[in-house]
Amino acid sequence: MVESRISRLAAGLRRVLQTPWVKETLLTLPRVALLVPKLMTDDRVPARTKLALAGLAVYLVSPWDIIPDFIPGLGQLDDAIVLLLFVDGVLNRVDDAVLLEHWAGEVKTLRRVQELSRTLARWTPDALKTALFGQAVAAGERSAAQPPQPSQDGESAGQKPA
Repeated sequence: MVESRISRLAAGLRRVLQTPWVKETLLTLPRVALLVPKLMTDDRVPARTKLALAGLAVYLVSPWDIIPDFIPGLGQLDDAIVLLLFVDGVLNRVDDAVLLEHWAGEVKTLRRVQELSRTLARWTPDALKTALFGQAVAAGERSAAQPPQPSQDGESAGQKPA
């Protein structure tokens, strides 16, 4: 009885995951993650936007959060909100042709992400958006100003041995 329910649930889940829009939606976060380094290396992207992207990366990997991650649901929600606000900020500052050139997914998925981030941004006070973007730029400037860390073999990161 229980095994047949589990089998039916698994079969249903497989069908849902094979639906094209579900697959595309699940791939959105990895595609945004792939978009960031492409935008960071594109000369057409403004320097301030690149610094904000670097700051966002620092925020997402740092142990400090607005709401601690050990609080179930809420801890991850603040990261999602910050990410969407930055996506909105970046998508509004980068030329659409540049975004489309670097986007690995379907264009309609990018448009959905843009709309979701714009909706969230409309609900967020301008002072908060300005403060978050400014902090991200400052963090990006700090990380860009730090000298490369030596690797375990004693050489600086990014340098090739002679």
